[in-house]
Amino acid sequence: MSRILPLLLLGVIILTLGLAGCNDDPEADTRKDTLGDPLGDITTLGNYFYAANEDWSGNAGSQVDLFKFDHEGFSEDSFGLGINGAGYLAAAADSHFVYLQAQDTGRLFKVSPVGEIAWVRNDPEASGSFLAQGITYDAVADSFSFLYHHHGTTTYTITRLGPGCEGPIGSRHEVTLDAFSTERGGQALAILEGTHWILGTNADGGSTLQGTSLDGTATLPMDLADDSACGIAATVDGLWLAYPDRRFELLSINTKVR
Repeated sequence: MSRILPLLLLGVIILTLGLAGCNDDPEADTRKDTLGDPLGDITTLGNYFYAANEDWSGNAGSQVDLFKFDHEGFSEDSFGLGINGAGYLAAAADSHFVYLQAQDTGRLFKVSPVGEIAWVRNDPEASGSFLAQGITYDAVADSFSFLYHHHGTTTYTITRLGPGCEGPIGSRHEVTLDAFSTERGGQALAILEGTHWILGTNADGGSTLQGTSLDGTATLPMDLADDSACGIAATVDGLWLAYPDRRFELLSINTKVR
């Protein structure tokens, strides 16, 4: 009897381990399917649009690509970034690099036009209820503008950084934008002829565009016919909108102020 009990205990242990092995999670799925992902924000570099996909796969591994499009919406190339689950990525570009900012975390990526990541940084400004809501490059001033939303309010802050997103904050401007929902707020930012244009969601859930100068003078809101607009960029032709299904549209804008 003294030998039977240890053997029974050993059998229970072996059976338990076997059942645990049967319940192990399968090997992580690293398949990439960016075709089913919507685009995030867009930016321009050279004569092309650049944008990253918003990863909806739920899979492991590299799931975010940097896409290069011509102005007709045809894909010229794509480059794996080695990023996973970054959410919506705001975008800007100077004459050499693309800059992507994850709105969920404020994390900022400096990326070459062929997808090489130069650096990754956390944005110390984005925290708590002070949400990163867009980034754009001002070629005239050779500086970057970052948009932050004071969540739950109509108040936004625009900060300015020097070339390459380097150095301390050069200036800080508080503006009121009442075109957007206080919950979802603005989403993407572009600058055209000195006016910062913000694409966002209004209180009814539709897509809206509103411009502001740094002194807080806002344009009249412009509700968009297509509520799916996801990105905005400025070129010499004017403002372009991007849509999740990889369409691009040159926009006629209302520049009237209140």
